[in-house]
Amino acid sequence: MAPHTIKVGEIQLGSSHPVRVMGVLNLSPESFYSGSVASTEEQIRERVELYESEGADIIDIGGASSAPESVYGTRTVTEDHELERVVSSLGVIRQKTDLPLSIDTTSSKVAERAVELGASLVNDISGLRKDPNMAKTVADFDVPVIIMAMCEKPCTNVTESIHALRESIQIAEDAGVDDGKLIVDPGIGFGKPARADCALLRELPRFAMFGHPVLVGVSRKAFIGELLGLSDPEDRLIGSVAATSIAVARGADVIRAHDISEAKTAASVGEGLRSTLRWSGENMELVNIHDEREAEIVIEQVGVQSGIRQALSRKAVTLNLLLRNVRTPAALIIKQEMLALGGDAAYHHDTIDSGVDRTDVLVMGTPIHFERLVRKLSGMNYFGIEKTAVGVQELLSERERR
Repeated sequence: MAPHTIKVGEIQLGSSHPVRVMGVLNLSPESFYSGSVASTEEQIRERVELYESEGADIIDIGGASSAPESVYGTRTVTEDHELERVVSSLGVIRQKTDLPLSIDTTSSKVAERAVELGASLVNDISGLRKDPNMAKTVADFDVPVIIMAMCEKPCTNVTESIHALRESIQIAEDAGVDDGKLIVDPGIGFGKPARADCALLRELPRFAMFGHPVLVGVSRKAFIGELLGLSDPEDRLIGSVAATSIAVARGADVIRAHDISEAKTAASVGEGLRSTLRWSGENMELVNIHDEREAEIVIEQVGVQSGIRQALSRKAVTLNLLLRNVRTPAALIIKQEMLALGGDAAYHHDTIDSGVDRTDVLVMGTPIHFERLVRKLSGMNYFGIEKTAVGVQELLSERERR
C-alpha cells in the first residue's frame, strides 16, 4: 500500500517524495563504528557541519550504543548517563543547524527530554517494547516515531520480522499514537545471521504493506563484513554503498547512514532502479502479497472488520503448483475441476487429443481453490488422482506450518 507522507520538521517522508538520508551522530564511544562517534563539543560541531554540507536531511542522535554485545562486545550505559549525553549535545547541535533532529533511544525519559529540547522524531529500535511508557510518551508529544522489528531473540526470517512489526504497530495504536506518524524499520543487523539480513534486503517490498514509510539502516553493518570478509567496520564503505542502492531500489524511503555523500549518491542510483520495479498510478498501486498473513495485514489497513479478514486473505493469494509426469486423463480431469472452482491449469499442447501419455501440469488458484480441489480429487481412485490429492494436501499442510 502507498505509505503515508510524514512530516519531520520541514522534511516530508514517503514514497511520493525523494529518498531522505538520516545522518548518524553517536555520542557514545561504545558505538561499533568509531568513525560515527562525536563525544566532545568540537567534534559534534564538526560532524553536524559535515552532515549538513553533504546534504543530510535529518540527524539521528544516540546517547547509548545499540550495537549487539554478542557481535561487538558493546558496553551498556545507564539511562542517566545516556540522558546527560543527549541533553548536553542538543544545545550545541541546535546552534549549528536547523535540520530536523531524531533521538535514537529506547528510553521514554530520554525521548521526552529530547523532544522538549527540539527533537522532531523518536527512533526506538525496540519497537516500543523495552520501555512500557515509550508509546504513551510518543502519543502525548504527537511526534513521528520509527519502530523497528525487534524479536525477543534476533529475528531469523522475514516473516518473524513482519510479525514483530505488526505487534509494535498494535502497541502504538493502543497507546493512541497517530497512525499517520509511524515509520517502520525491518531491523537489519542487531545480531541476526547474515542470511537473515540479506533476506530482509531482498524482501524489503513486503514491508510496504503496512502503509508507512520504510527506513533502512545498512551502513557498515556486520552482514556486509561477513559477506566481504571484513571484520573492521572502517573497511565496509563500498559494501554499504552497494547495499544502500539495493535498499532504495527495493523500496526504502529513508536511509540511515554514517557516510552522507556516499549514501545520497547510492540512493540516487536506487531511485532510478526503483521506478522500474513499482507499478502505480493516481490513487492506485499494484500490491505484491506473499502469503495470507501479509494479505490480512493489507486487508486490515483497508479497514475490514476482524471477523472476515482471514477468509478474505485466503482469496488474495495465488498459488502455482507444478505437478510432474501426470497421466493424460488425470491432467484433463484436474484442469476441468480447477476451472469449475474458478482456477485454471496448463499442460502440454498435445494433451487434449491424447498425443502424449503423460504431461507436467501447472495448477493455478487461491488457497481456497486448492483446498476444494483436494476434496474433489480425494474420492477419485483412478489414474493416480487420489495419490495426487494426498501429495497436494501434504504440500498445503507444510506451507501452513511454515
